[in-house]
Amino acid sequence: LAIRAATSEEGQRAAASHTASTATPSVTRDALFRQAGVIAVDSVPELTDAVMALSWQPLPSGRSVAVLSNAGGLGVLAADACVRAGLHVARLGDETRRALAQLVPVTASVHNPVDTTAVVDEETFARCLDVIGADRAVDAVITVTVPTALGDPTGGVHNVDGKPVLAVRTGQIERLAGEIPCYAEPARAAAALARLVERAEWLARPREFARLSRIDLDAAKAIVADREGWLPPDEVVSLLTAFGLPVLGGTLAMTAEHAVAAQQAYDTPVALKALADNLLHKSKGGGVELNVTDADGVAKAFRAFQERFGDRLRGVFVQPMATSGRELLIGVVADEKFGPLVVTGLGGVDTDLLDDRAAALAPLSTADADDLMHGFRTAGHVLAGTDEAAVREVLLRVSELAGALPEVVELDINPLLLTDSGCLVVDARVRVAPAGQSDPFLRRLRTT
Repeated sequence: LAIRAATSEEGQRAAASHTASTATPSVTRDALFRQAGVIAVDSVPELTDAVMALSWQPLPSGRSVAVLSNAGGLGVLAADACVRAGLHVARLGDETRRALAQLVPVTASVHNPVDTTAVVDEETFARCLDVIGADRAVDAVITVTVPTALGDPTGGVHNVDGKPVLAVRTGQIERLAGEIPCYAEPARAAAALARLVERAEWLARPREFARLSRIDLDAAKAIVADREGWLPPDEVVSLLTAFGLPVLGGTLAMTAEHAVAAQQAYDTPVALKALADNLLHKSKGGGVELNVTDADGVAKAFRAFQERFGDRLRGVFVQPMATSGRELLIGVVADEKFGPLVVTGLGGVDTDLLDDRAAALAPLSTADADDLMHGFRTAGHVLAGTDEAAVREVLLRVSELAGALPEVVELDINPLLLTDSGCLVVDARVRVAPAGQSDPFLRRLRTT
């Protein structure tokens, strides 16, 4: 367990790449915590709440929760708090509801959240808890009790075999008999239960690391050796190809005639991308022409780049046009304290419109790659109908590149084009710098 501190982003530097702009100190720290199994909270009360639950109750086998209360309104609040905490309100089985109906008044609710009404005594409340705890659809139980003129059912709260039970008594924090943690409000109990689920899921995570073939490490090292700055696009293609990444490729043309020859060799519509000093975001800076279909169009686009960028122009990269598909951003930024951070999220023009990304520290296990692939908010829509296995492999190969080449300090693949049959790196940028001495105490993840 850890308390997060210094979470403001005021120290974020103005970064050249989309990936680097994501790698704020808090993002990197949270990635480390998540992968290393550290449960992070934001306050001392949250810390003590989590300690109570983790110390005294077993871990749940899933996220389904039942709420048992003698005060209907508070029970509903507890159910709402569970949903906000990422838990699921269990659907009780028919047998469970029939058994509850035999124990409580007809005015009670035997659907989750269960409201026994205020008239039940602690013995009846305890029997209701036994019935609910025996339901296979229930992974954990939160009880909410309020003293009434007819008694206090809190004494009926007890442990259920193999399933965590957390109690709520408004305004009170204590430990009930049987080491059952008791919280002052439903939201705190739901949050503490979510910590139990988080711990259980982390312990159950697979630990496998993929064995990747088709990697030419010697060729990759030769490209980045004794280099500094942004690599030209043809060398970026060679570097990514050396790690087995599916790269579209292209031709770096230094003259209009060379660009025309490249388009004719491809015999297909092409994209032209200007390579110019201080032109980091080509689309924004007017450095991209798409769907150029003939020699006249190529020559015209080349001359337009010359007029626009003048002496800053270092060449034009000519690529065959890619088929349409959904677009992802995948990148790497190096951190001297934590190592390389791998980032993914919305790609293409959507990268600038919506800050929706996920991050994890390399090396990535297969589980880390899956978490990263599904970790941004719109992942379900972006990945729908695409080849997720191909995306996972790209993430693992990018992680391998980041770990093997400390000279790579920034890498942006944007976009990675997704189709129903695979994926394709359409555009990428790589910045390299001489590798410094490695810190012998730098955090590392086992890859064996």
